Amino acid sequence: MRALRTLAVACLATGVLTACSSSGSDGSTEAKGGSSAAASSPAAGAGKGGVKLAPKEALLASAVVMDKAGSAKLAVKGAGDEGTGEYVWKDPASFLLTTTEEGKEVKILFAGGQMYVGATPDMAAVAQGKKWLLLDSSDSSGEDGNEAASIAGAMQVMNPAVQLAAAAPTATLVGTETVAGQSASHYRSEIKAEDLVAKMKLEGALKAQVLAEIKKQSATVTADLWVNDKNELVQQTVIDPSTDAGSKPETVVYSALGTVKATPAPTAAEVFKLSDLMQQ
Repeated sequence: MRALRTLAVACLATGVLTACSSSGSDGSTEAKGGSSAAASSPAAGAGKGGVKLAPKEALLASAVVMDKAGSAKLAVKGAGDEGTGEYVWKDPASFLLTTTEEGKEVKILFAGGQMYVGATPDMAAVAQGKKWLLLDSSDSSGEDGNEAASIAGAMQVMNPAVQLAAAAPTATLVGTETVAGQSASHYRSEIKAEDLVAKMKLEGALKAQVLAEIKKQSATVTADLWVNDKNELVQQTVIDPSTDAGSKPETVVYSALGTVKATPAPTAAEVFKLSDLMQQ
Protein backbone atom coordinates (compact mmCIF):
# COMPACT_ATOMS: atom_id res chain seq x y z
CA MET A 1 0.00 0.00 0.00
CA ARG A 2 2.88 2.35 0.73
CA ALA A 3 4.31 1.60 -2.70
CA LEU A 4 0.95 2.26 -4.36
CA ARG A 5 0.64 5.64 -2.69
CA THR A 6 4.23 6.56 -3.50
CA LEU A 7 3.65 5.60 -7.13
CA ALA A 8 0.51 7.68 -7.47
CA VAL A 9 1.96 10.75 -5.75
CA ALA A 10 5.19 10.45 -7.72
CA CYS A 11 3.17 10.15 -10.93
CA LEU A 12 1.81 13.62 -10.24
CA ALA A 13 4.76 15.19 -8.49
CA THR A 14 6.78 15.94 -11.62
CA GLY A 15 3.78 17.48 -13.30
CA VAL A 16 3.07 15.06 -16.13
CA LEU A 17 3.02 11.55 -14.69
CA THR A 18 6.61 11.02 -15.83
CA ALA A 19 7.45 8.81 -12.87
CA CYS A 20 5.02 6.15 -14.15
CA SER A 21 7.33 5.18 -16.98
CA SER A 22 10.94 5.49 -18.04
CA SER A 23 9.90 4.85 -21.63
CA GLY A 24 9.72 7.46 -24.36
CA SER A 25 6.94 9.32 -26.09
CA ASP A 26 4.93 7.53 -28.75
CA GLY A 27 5.73 10.21 -31.29
CA SER A 28 2.36 11.97 -31.10
CA THR A 29 4.20 15.27 -31.50
CA GLU A 30 5.17 15.90 -35.10
CA ALA A 31 7.59 18.73 -35.77
CA LYS A 32 6.15 20.50 -38.77
CA GLY A 33 7.47 24.01 -38.48
CA GLY A 34 7.21 24.51 -42.22
CA SER A 35 3.91 22.72 -42.77
CA SER A 36 0.95 24.37 -44.45
CA ALA A 37 -1.14 23.78 -41.31
CA ALA A 38 1.27 25.79 -39.20
CA ALA A 39 1.58 28.50 -41.82
CA SER A 40 -2.16 28.96 -42.27
CA SER A 41 -3.05 29.05 -38.56
CA PRO A 42 -2.99 32.27 -36.49
CA ALA A 43 0.22 32.78 -34.55
CA ALA A 44 0.25 30.63 -31.43
CA GLY A 45 0.97 32.59 -28.26
CA ALA A 46 -0.41 35.75 -29.84
CA GLY A 47 -1.53 38.79 -27.92
CA LYS A 48 -4.07 41.44 -28.82
CA GLY A 49 -4.11 42.34 -32.48
CA GLY A 50 -2.27 39.12 -33.38
CA VAL A 51 1.07 40.49 -32.14
CA LYS A 52 3.46 37.66 -31.27
CA LEU A 53 4.20 37.58 -27.55
CA ALA A 54 7.63 37.00 -26.04
CA PRO A 55 7.96 33.54 -24.42
CA LYS A 56 7.47 34.81 -20.86
CA GLU A 57 4.38 36.82 -21.74
CA ALA A 58 3.00 33.96 -23.86
CA LEU A 59 3.16 31.50 -20.97
CA LEU A 60 1.70 34.01 -18.52
CA ALA A 61 -1.18 34.62 -20.95
CA SER A 62 -1.71 30.86 -21.20
CA ALA A 63 -1.66 30.58 -17.41
CA VAL A 64 -4.60 33.01 -17.24
CA VAL A 65 -6.54 31.02 -19.86
CA MET A 66 -5.93 27.69 -18.15
CA ASP A 67 -6.77 29.08 -14.71
CA LYS A 68 -10.10 30.29 -16.07
CA ALA A 69 -10.80 26.94 -17.76
CA GLY A 70 -10.42 25.14 -14.43
CA SER A 71 -10.58 21.58 -15.80
CA ALA A 72 -9.57 19.31 -18.68
CA LYS A 73 -9.39 15.77 -19.95
CA LEU A 74 -5.89 14.34 -20.19
CA ALA A 75 -4.39 11.73 -22.47
CA VAL A 76 -1.16 10.29 -21.09
CA LYS A 77 0.95 8.53 -23.68
CA GLY A 78 4.20 6.60 -23.61
CA ALA A 79 5.88 3.64 -25.26
CA GLY A 80 3.99 0.54 -24.16
CA ASP A 81 1.57 2.26 -21.80
CA GLU A 82 -1.08 4.94 -21.84
CA GLY A 83 -3.80 6.35 -19.65
CA THR A 84 -6.54 8.92 -19.41
CA GLY A 85 -7.40 11.42 -16.74
CA GLU A 86 -10.09 13.87 -15.71
CA TYR A 87 -8.56 16.74 -13.76
CA VAL A 88 -10.38 19.62 -12.08
CA TRP A 89 -8.02 22.17 -10.54
CA LYS A 90 -10.66 24.64 -9.40
CA ASP A 91 -12.60 24.01 -6.19
CA PRO A 92 -13.76 21.35 -5.55
CA ALA A 93 -10.62 19.81 -7.04
CA SER A 94 -10.33 16.19 -8.11
CA PHE A 95 -8.10 13.98 -10.23
CA LEU A 96 -9.18 10.63 -11.69
CA LEU A 97 -6.49 8.60 -13.47
CA THR A 98 -7.28 5.45 -15.43
CA THR A 99 -4.36 3.39 -16.69
CA THR A 100 -3.39 -0.23 -17.32
CA GLU A 101 -0.98 -2.36 -15.32
CA GLU A 102 -0.16 -5.88 -16.53
CA GLY A 103 -3.26 -5.90 -18.71
CA LYS A 104 -5.61 -4.83 -15.91
CA GLU A 105 -7.35 -1.48 -15.59
CA VAL A 106 -6.25 0.57 -12.61
CA LYS A 107 -8.02 3.68 -11.29
CA ILE A 108 -6.50 6.19 -8.88
CA LEU A 109 -8.61 9.00 -7.46
CA PHE A 110 -7.69 12.12 -5.51
CA ALA A 111 -10.83 13.75 -4.08
CA GLY A 112 -11.85 15.46 -0.87
CA GLY A 113 -8.26 15.58 0.34
CA GLN A 114 -7.96 11.79 0.21
CA MET A 115 -6.45 9.23 -2.16
CA TYR A 116 -8.23 6.10 -3.35
CA VAL A 117 -7.33 3.13 -5.53
CA GLY A 118 -10.05 1.32 -7.44
CA ALA A 119 -10.55 -2.22 -6.18
CA THR A 120 -9.69 -5.10 -8.46
CA PRO A 121 -12.40 -7.79 -8.76
CA ASP A 122 -10.49 -9.99 -6.30
CA MET A 123 -10.18 -7.18 -3.77
CA ALA A 124 -13.84 -6.22 -4.19
CA ALA A 125 -14.89 -9.81 -3.52
CA VAL A 126 -13.03 -9.85 -0.21
CA ALA A 127 -14.23 -6.32 0.63
CA GLN A 128 -17.88 -7.31 0.22
CA GLY A 129 -18.31 -5.50 -3.07
CA LYS A 130 -16.88 -2.15 -1.97
CA LYS A 131 -15.24 -0.29 -4.89
CA TRP A 132 -12.50 1.95 -3.48
CA LEU A 133 -9.51 1.33 -1.23
CA LEU A 134 -8.77 4.39 0.90
CA LEU A 135 -5.04 4.89 1.39
CA ASP A 136 -4.37 6.72 4.62
CA SER A 137 -1.41 7.26 6.89
CA SER A 138 -2.35 4.37 9.18
CA ASP A 139 -1.73 1.93 6.31
CA SER A 140 1.89 3.06 5.99
CA SER A 141 2.75 2.85 9.70
CA GLY A 142 3.97 6.44 9.60
CA GLU A 143 6.79 5.62 7.18
CA ASP A 144 5.49 7.50 4.18
CA GLY A 145 6.04 11.10 5.21
CA ASN A 146 3.42 13.78 5.58
CA GLU A 147 0.21 12.57 3.97
CA ALA A 148 -1.43 15.97 3.79
CA ALA A 149 1.62 17.47 2.11
CA SER A 150 1.83 14.62 -0.38
CA ILE A 151 -1.79 14.93 -1.46
CA ALA A 152 -1.84 18.74 -1.45
CA GLY A 153 1.33 18.84 -3.51
CA ALA A 154 0.11 16.17 -5.90
CA MET A 155 -3.15 18.01 -6.53
CA GLN A 156 -1.60 21.42 -7.15
CA VAL A 157 1.62 20.52 -8.94
CA MET A 158 -0.41 19.21 -11.89
CA ASN A 159 -2.31 22.50 -12.17
CA PRO A 160 -1.38 23.78 -15.65
CA ALA A 161 -1.87 27.41 -14.62
CA VAL A 162 0.64 26.93 -11.78
CA GLN A 163 3.11 25.21 -14.09
CA LEU A 164 2.85 27.84 -16.82
CA ALA A 165 3.36 30.70 -14.35
CA ALA A 166 6.39 28.94 -12.84
CA ALA A 167 7.83 28.18 -16.30
CA ALA A 168 7.35 31.69 -17.71
CA PRO A 169 10.47 33.47 -16.35
CA THR A 170 12.96 31.06 -17.98
CA ALA A 171 10.96 30.16 -21.10
CA THR A 172 12.50 30.10 -24.58
CA LEU A 173 10.79 29.52 -27.92
CA VAL A 174 11.76 26.26 -29.63
CA GLY A 175 9.59 26.67 -32.72
CA THR A 176 6.15 26.06 -34.21
CA GLU A 177 4.90 22.47 -34.42
CA THR A 178 1.71 20.52 -35.01
CA VAL A 179 0.50 18.69 -31.90
CA ALA A 180 -2.86 16.99 -31.39
CA GLY A 181 -3.92 18.35 -34.78
CA GLN A 182 -3.22 21.96 -33.82
CA SER A 183 -0.52 24.45 -34.70
CA ALA A 184 1.22 25.42 -31.47
CA SER A 185 4.24 27.33 -30.24
CA HIS A 186 6.71 25.06 -28.47
CA TYR A 187 8.37 26.56 -25.39
CA ARG A 188 11.04 25.09 -23.11
CA SER A 189 11.78 26.11 -19.54
CA GLU A 190 13.76 25.07 -16.48
CA ILE A 191 11.42 24.99 -13.48
CA LYS A 192 12.81 25.02 -9.95
CA ALA A 193 10.82 23.39 -7.17
CA GLU A 194 10.86 26.65 -5.20
CA ASP A 195 9.36 28.59 -8.12
CA LEU A 196 6.65 25.98 -8.63
CA VAL A 197 5.60 25.90 -4.98
CA ALA A 198 5.66 29.71 -4.82
CA LYS A 199 2.78 29.74 -7.34
CA MET A 200 0.67 27.29 -5.34
CA LYS A 201 -2.22 28.41 -3.16
CA LEU A 202 -0.84 26.99 0.06
CA GLU A 203 -0.19 28.52 3.45
CA GLY A 204 2.59 28.41 6.04
CA ALA A 205 3.88 25.07 7.21
CA LEU A 206 1.97 23.14 4.53
CA LYS A 207 3.78 25.07 1.81
CA ALA A 208 7.15 24.11 3.31
CA GLN A 209 6.06 20.48 3.59
CA VAL A 210 4.95 20.40 -0.05
CA LEU A 211 8.27 21.88 -1.16
CA ALA A 212 10.11 19.17 0.76
CA GLU A 213 7.94 16.47 -0.84
CA ILE A 214 8.55 17.79 -4.37
CA LYS A 215 12.30 18.10 -3.78
CA LYS A 216 12.36 14.40 -2.98
CA GLN A 217 11.52 13.89 -6.67
CA SER A 218 13.77 16.59 -8.14
CA ALA A 219 14.90 20.15 -7.41
CA THR A 220 14.66 21.20 -11.07
CA VAL A 221 12.89 19.84 -14.15
CA THR A 222 12.93 20.75 -17.84
CA ALA A 223 9.43 21.45 -19.11
CA ASP A 224 8.29 21.52 -22.72
CA LEU A 225 4.96 23.24 -23.30
CA TRP A 226 2.92 23.65 -26.49
CA VAL A 227 0.46 26.58 -26.62
CA ASN A 228 -2.07 27.11 -29.42
CA ASP A 229 -3.36 30.34 -30.98
CA LYS A 230 -6.04 30.61 -28.25
CA ASN A 231 -3.32 30.62 -25.58
CA GLU A 232 -4.49 27.18 -24.44
CA LEU A 233 -1.97 24.60 -23.25
CA VAL A 234 -2.28 21.72 -25.71
CA GLN A 235 0.53 19.41 -24.62
CA GLN A 236 3.40 19.19 -22.17
CA THR A 237 6.28 16.98 -21.15
CA VAL A 238 8.71 17.20 -18.25
CA ILE A 239 12.22 15.77 -18.09
CA ASP A 240 13.38 14.97 -14.58
CA PRO A 241 17.22 15.02 -14.36
CA SER A 242 17.09 12.49 -11.54
CA THR A 243 15.81 9.77 -13.89
CA ASP A 244 18.06 7.35 -15.73
CA ALA A 245 20.18 8.82 -18.52
CA GLY A 246 18.53 8.40 -21.88
CA SER A 247 15.03 7.96 -20.47
CA LYS A 248 12.32 10.03 -22.09
CA PRO A 249 9.27 11.63 -20.52
CA GLU A 250 5.70 10.68 -21.03
CA THR A 251 3.44 13.15 -22.80
CA VAL A 252 0.20 14.69 -21.55
CA VAL A 253 -2.30 16.12 -24.05
CA TYR A 254 -5.07 18.46 -22.82
CA SER A 255 -8.59 18.56 -24.30
CA ALA A 256 -12.16 19.52 -23.41
CA LEU A 257 -10.99 22.53 -21.40
CA GLY A 258 -13.54 23.78 -18.89
CA THR A 259 -16.03 20.97 -19.48
CA VAL A 260 -14.95 18.38 -16.90
CA LYS A 261 -16.94 18.07 -13.69
CA ALA A 262 -15.29 17.20 -10.39
CA THR A 263 -15.28 13.51 -9.45
CA PRO A 264 -16.96 13.20 -6.05
CA ALA A 265 -15.25 11.32 -3.27
CA PRO A 266 -16.65 7.81 -2.77
CA THR A 267 -19.32 7.37 -0.13
CA ALA A 268 -18.57 5.57 3.12
CA ALA A 269 -20.48 2.54 1.81
CA GLU A 270 -18.10 2.29 -1.17
CA VAL A 271 -14.84 2.56 0.76
CA PHE A 272 -12.71 0.05 2.62
CA LYS A 273 -9.24 0.17 4.17
CA LEU A 274 -6.34 -2.19 4.19
CA SER A 275 -7.00 -2.80 7.88
CA ASP A 276 -10.51 -4.02 6.97
CA LEU A 277 -9.03 -6.70 4.73
CA MET A 278 -6.41 -7.66 7.30
CA GLN A 279 -9.15 -8.32 9.88
CA GLN A 280 -10.54 -10.97 7.54
